[in-house]
Formats: sequence, structure tokens, C-alpha cells
Amino acid sequence: MSNEQSHPRRDEDIDALLARRYRDTTPQFEARWVTLKRELRNEPLRRGRWRWSGWGGWSVLAGGTAVAALLAVATWRQELPHGAESSEPPPALAELFAMEAVLGEATALLDAETREALLHLPAEPKTRI
Repeated sequence: MSNEQSHPRRDEDIDALLARRYRDTTPQFEARWVTLKRELRNEPLRRGRWRWSGWGGWSVLAGGTAVAALLAVATWRQELPHGAESSEPPPALAELFAMEAVLGEATALLDAETREALLHLPAEPKTRI
């Protein structure tokens, strides 16, 4: 243990330390601080119209959100268009399904090794000068 920790400080020493106005700042900082406090003290408080404009902004935002929610629910709850109840897909989609079924049975034109080699070729050929 150090010497200071073994002997407790006296109450008079603690009172003297607490009463001392030790500041770890520069005089320039203190001058700027005093100037800022004076400016803040002399500046009038701004109250009035801006207080109500905040409420107006929040009410417009809440109203817009409510309208957007109502529109989303209204479009979601709309009935399906006429003829959409049937389980058959549209003609163009049915044609795509038929083409996929036919192409699924096709034989590959290239063997797997050649196809892999072609996939790794550069997209633009190198030109020789």
C-alpha cells in the first residue's frame, strides 16, 4: 500500500479541496464561455407559430398514412376480375407450359464437357494485330 492510502485524509483537507475552485481550462475558453452565456441570456425565446406548425406536420403525416392504409386495404379487398375464378391459366401461359413440356424431353445438342468448356470462353474474342 502507498503512504497516502494508509493514512486517511483529514476532514479539513477534504473541505479545503472541495472549497477550492480549481479549473482545468484556458482563459480563452473561459472568455468564450462567458460570451456564449451572455448571448444566450440576451436572446429572446422563440415561441408561437412554430409550436403549432409541428402539430400540423404530424397531423398531415398521420392523415396521409391513414389514407395510404385505406387504399391498400381497398385494393386488396377488391373482387377478382370477371373470369378469374376459373382454374385454367390464360392461353399464353398455357402455351408456355406446353412448350416447356416438349422441350423437357429434348436431347442436349452438346455433351456436358463441351458445354462447360463453351461456358468458360471469353465473351469477346481477342483480336490479333
